[in-house]
Amino acid sequence: MKLYAWQQECLKAWEENGCRGIVNVVTGAGKTVLALEAIRRFRKKHENARIRIVVPTIPLAQQWQSALLQEAESEADRPGFFGAGRRDSQDRPLMIYIINSARDHLPGHMEQAFALGQPVLLVCDECHHYQSRENRRIFDFRIPPFFSPEQYACLGLSATPFETAHDEVLHKELGEEIYRYGFAEASAAGIVSQFTVMETAASFLPEERRIYQELSRELIMLWSRLLRRYPYLKGMEEKAFLKELNRLAREAGMDPSNPAVSFLLKTWERKKVSNLALTRIQCAYSILKQLPEDARAILFCERIVQARDLQALLRRKMGNIAMLYHSEMSREARSRSLQAFREKQVRVLICCRALDEGVDVPDAGVGIVLSSSSVSRQRIQRLGRILRKAPGKTAACLYYIYLPESTDDCVYLPGLQGFPRAGLRYDAEEDAFSNELYEYAARDLLREAESLTPAQRQELRRCLLDGLARADYLLPPDAFRAAKEETVHERNYRKTMKKMSLLFHRDAAVKI
Repeated sequence: MKLYAWQQECLKAWEENGCRGIVNVVTGAGKTVLALEAIRRFRKKHENARIRIVVPTIPLAQQWQSALLQEAESEADRPGFFGAGRRDSQDRPLMIYIINSARDHLPGHMEQAFALGQPVLLVCDECHHYQSRENRRIFDFRIPPFFSPEQYACLGLSATPFETAHDEVLHKELGEEIYRYGFAEASAAGIVSQFTVMETAASFLPEERRIYQELSRELIMLWSRLLRRYPYLKGMEEKAFLKELNRLAREAGMDPSNPAVSFLLKTWERKKVSNLALTRIQCAYSILKQLPEDARAILFCERIVQARDLQALLRRKMGNIAMLYHSEMSREARSRSLQAFREKQVRVLICCRALDEGVDVPDAGVGIVLSSSSVSRQRIQRLGRILRKAPGKTAACLYYIYLPESTDDCVYLPGLQGFPRAGLRYDAEEDAFSNELYEYAARDLLREAESLTPAQRQELRRCLLDGLARADYLLPPDAFRAAKEETVHERNYRKTMKKMSLLFHRDAAVKI
């Protein structure tokens, strides 16, 4: 198994820390391979070792199963499965547990292994899921009389390198964070795809704006009432404020007459108006229209009804190019959607939070976030879904649609520094995009092309218009390589975007 330099460094740190610790690695950089090598080394050191892998979802469990089978050298290496209707024997050296089943059964299985003198390596994938009161029960084996610290090794894996710290539960059970490998390192090393972020501003439709503004006025009045009842809330940071507000609401039994409850309900109502704004769907559709016909895209919605409406629009306008993937679908239906996308029967996958993590779709190069929560972990996971490298994939782009008139953040990931990003404006009435800086550079390019024939200038304008809503011009000039089979227009577009890239990269003072 060939390892990247970061994987070798991380494994060394893990072993020096007594084979314990948490690793934060950006999606697509190879954290599963890292874990497989840790497992191989642990089993080589301990002949009777038991490997227990815990995952939050069925698709992630299936991916682990596939990865372990590829490395299997004998029948003893075939992993067992515990969860989703299967309960293989815990006597197998390698077992994969889904968290919902692991909560009730893993502690007993771990205790039995310790009682039999079997060293155990516990691998917790997407370990940030195991901090809650319910999920932390998987660690209940760590009490006398059966727990044997000298026989216990563990590895926590997470793909959210911008999180500040894991809570004390994970530190206690899995150890401190021993290694971090983020977007910057993985991109510089060429391990993940080059990527750009297009922060796209849209606007409410008139009736939606009226409703949103009316709800905002009501919230202002409720805010005054809330502070009269709970004056200590004034000046609290947003996270602490919302936590306290939820506590007060629960304490009041969710009685709508309580100002804390009223404020929460009205906030949710206003957020729903924003999340389901029709402009978000129109904008996503318009972005897809601007992309090449072979572009592979994942669209992230906050509500299932929004995902269904978007699929219906795409079906009317562009044919059967999209499949749905969300929590209300059966396991079989979700599997069919993923299979259709992976086998290129469709080129668009529309999902809600069910796809935020744990599903590999390497050749997806475009992500469109219709609306996003304030949770940075979710945002990082969604960006991570399009960063895996794949044959023929040169770069990835994430579009984030936000409404400046709402409480939406105008920046997708404030902690994401040093990566190409640009701002787009979408006009729903004109169904058109604008970007002042891009348009300024395009005018310069057209002025330089005065010697071209009218037909050539028209082709140049077409290429520039195609590039307006794409992120190709943000890539470095050396990213534009000729494809084996490309049309005349595709060749012209590539050359035009390379010239635009040179304009943007020529002056380091240019702010995109």
